Order: sequence, then C-alpha cells, then structure tokens
Amino acid sequence: MVPPKTILEIVSFIDMFSVGLIMPQLGNFAIKLGCNQLQIGTMGALYSAFQLISGPMIGTWSDLKGRKPTLILSLVLCAFAYVVLGFTTIILTFFAVRSFLGIVKQTQLLVKALAPDYEIDSSEQAAVFGKLAALSSVGMSLGPIIGGHIMEVYPKNGFTVITCCSGLLFIVNASLIICLPDTNKEKEENKKDNRKVAPCILKSVINSVKESVEEFYKVDWSIYWDVFLFKLLITLCMGTYFGSYGIFLKKIHAASPKYLGYIIAFQGGIGALCTYFIGHINQLYKNDKDFSKRLYHIFTVLTLGLLGMALAPNLLCYVVFTIPLALSGAMGRIIGLEMIMNKGESDRRGALIGATSSVRSLSGVVTPMFVGIIGEYLGIQYVLYFAALFAVMGILTSYIIGSQTVLKNKAD
Repeated sequence: MVPPKTILEIVSFIDMFSVGLIMPQLGNFAIKLGCNQLQIGTMGALYSAFQLISGPMIGTWSDLKGRKPTLILSLVLCAFAYVVLGFTTIILTFFAVRSFLGIVKQTQLLVKALAPDYEIDSSEQAAVFGKLAALSSVGMSLGPIIGGHIMEVYPKNGFTVITCCSGLLFIVNASLIICLPDTNKEKEENKKDNRKVAPCILKSVINSVKESVEEFYKVDWSIYWDVFLFKLLITLCMGTYFGSYGIFLKKIHAASPKYLGYIIAFQGGIGALCTYFIGHINQLYKNDKDFSKRLYHIFTVLTLGLLGMALAPNLLCYVVFTIPLALSGAMGRIIGLEMIMNKGESDRRGALIGATSSVRSLSGVVTPMFVGIIGEYLGIQYVLYFAALFAVMGILTSYIIGSQTVLKNKAD
C-alpha cells in the first residue's frame, strides 16, 4: 500500500503540473477571445481577490466538514471548471469561470492542511512540507513545457486539449485523495453539527479580517518599515513581470508556446539552484547586518534583468537576461524571511510573516490591474520599464537603509 504522505506528494506535483499546463497560455487565449489588456488585468485581479477572500472560508469549512472531503470537492469542481474554460467562446463566461476557479482552487492550501493528519510527529512535518513545496516547484516547471508542446501539435484547439488534460488530472488527484485512509480527526469532524457550519465560516472570515487589521496596528513600523517596503517592491517587480511575460514574448518576439514553456522552466531551474546555494551566497555578506548590501545587489541585478529583457533585440538575449531576474527573485523571497527572523521578536514573528503575506496577496490583486492599464494605454513593451522603476525604488531604499546604519554607528 502506498503511504499517505507519498500520495499527498504525488497530488501536490500533479496539481501544480496541471496549473503549469494552462497558465502560460491563458493570456494569449484571452486575446483570441477578444479581450484587451485591461480586461486581462481585471481578470487576474478578480482571480487574486477571490483567492484572498476564499482562503479563510475554505480553510474553516475544511476544519468543520473534514479536510479530506473538502479537498475532494475542490478537485472535482476545479476539474469541471477547467474543462468548461477550454470550451469557452464568450468573454463573460471566461471571466465567470476564472472567478469561480479563484474561489474553489485552494488545493495547495488543503493539501498542506491535510498533511499533518498523516504525519503526527511534529519534527517530521517540516520535511513533509519541504517535499510538497519541492514537488510543486518541479510540477510548475514541467507543466509549461508539456503545455507548450501540446499547443504546437494542436495550434487551433490546443488550449481546449490542455484544459481537458488538466481536468482529467484533477479527477486523478481526487481519486488519489479518496484512496487515503480516514484519520481519527476526520471521523470526529464528520460527526459535527452541520447547522453550525455557515455561522462558523462567517465568524471565521470576520475574525480573520479583524485580527489582520489588529496585527497591522501592532507592528512597530519604525523598526520594520524596511521589511515591508522591501516585500512590497519585490512583489510589485515580480508581479508586474509575470503578469505580462506571456503576451510580451508573443507580441514582441513572436515566441511559440513551446519556447514560452522552456523559458519558464529555465527560470524556475535557475531560481531553484539559487535557493539551494543561498547559504553559500550569504557567506559573502557576513558583515551585512542591516541587509542593505544584499538589498542593493538584489534590486540592482533585478533592474539589469528587467531593462535587459525590455531592450533585448531577440529571444536569445531575452533568455540571457532572465538569469539575473530569476536569481534576484529567488534571493528576494528568502532574504525577506531572513529580515523578519533577524529583526522580529520570537513571539511576533508569526504576525510579521502573516502581515508580509497580506502585502503579497494585496499586491497580487493590484498588480494585474496595473499591468492591464499600462499594456492597454501605453503598450505591452512599457510594462517591463515600470517593473524596472519599482526595482530602482528598491535601490534607493537600500541606500537609505545603509545610510541610516552608518549614521547610527557613528552616533554610538
């Protein structure tokens, strides 16, 4: 019998592989339907907004009704929605299906919530989460390659083929979750009074919003302003880039879906490699106590990558400049967490991490609209220049942090 943890790892891989099949092709499919840049940006903002709202709701539902049945329901609904998406010919239907997916596509959240039920030993849970994250990254890297090849083989209806494949894979995932044994927690949760579910969900959402606002007020901004500003700027840079790269490559460099998939996989590989060697990289910054040098180098390299891609005369040059982008993006994600761990008190770290996560989520709502407006009224080629502008702001921020540290040291 396959161990439950292995089943969850397979499910996590298949889930992100399915998403990777579709995501790079989504913007170009929307254009084929007749969407303009502003409408595509609105679609992305709606999806992110519904993800932000539905997260605590579905999490609470899973606590009350059982994580396993909730995950199965989510997978089945996603399968249905993705198949419908592939056969969509009307823009309004396309928006409606994407919004619906924003509500029900919480599979990664539910898999992570379910994993501790099958690994009781808390010392081993970190390893389980690490494997889930690693396999998700692999799936997200391989998906675009396979999806690009399918689009090449079926140029007319490739997107429909991809969505049907994704729908089938979600059904496979649902079948795998059904095979999981019931835990004692699931049996207890199934006995709960169903009449209490709706009030508990509403109460949970209200409490989540209230607690988030309270946590933001509790943050000492005079100490942590640089952490949040860094997180905001790096999220805006990367979000602006990823919100436009597919359409940019298609319009500016006439990149085929196959090459689009390979470029995404290449970036993912470079980022993973950088993450693996982050310990060795940090050894170069032993005296960088305030993180200003690392921030300066991250944003400088990010600016170089974004401007290089914006000005690249051909696809090969574009790919070369994705290397600094991937390196700085991967380092940025880890350095942001290190800044919190370095500055945050042990009893406040969770709140700080949650607050920075909220910054990322809110940025995910705003960035697609921003990209849509720039792409529609100025042109898709200008989106990368605005992303580079955010990176330049990051350079200035790192300079300010370094200057403040020098003044403080002189005063001491």
